[in-house]
Amino acid sequence: MSDRNDALSDEAQQTGLEFVVKGMTCEGCAATVTNAARRVSGVTRVKLDLDAATLRVVGSTDVEAITAAVKDAGYVLERV
Repeated sequence: MSDRNDALSDEAQQTGLEFVVKGMTCEGCAATVTNAARRVSGVTRVKLDLDAATLRVVGSTDVEAITAAVKDAGYVLERV
C-alpha cells in the first residue's frame, strides 16, 4: 500500500498546483509572489507568468501552505 501512496505523491509532485494571482501588476510583484512560494516547505519548482497572472507550484506541499505564504506577501491566490 505504501508503494501506491508514493506513486500518488510522485504524480502530485509532477502535476503541481495551479493558481491565478490577484493584485500582481509588475515584475516586483511577480518576484515577491515567486519568492513567497519558493520559501514554502516542500516546494521544488515555481513558475510564474506575469502576463497571465498565473502561478504553478510543484513539490510536496498543499494549497493552504502556498495560499497562506502568498497572502502574507500581500497577494491573493485562487486555485485553477
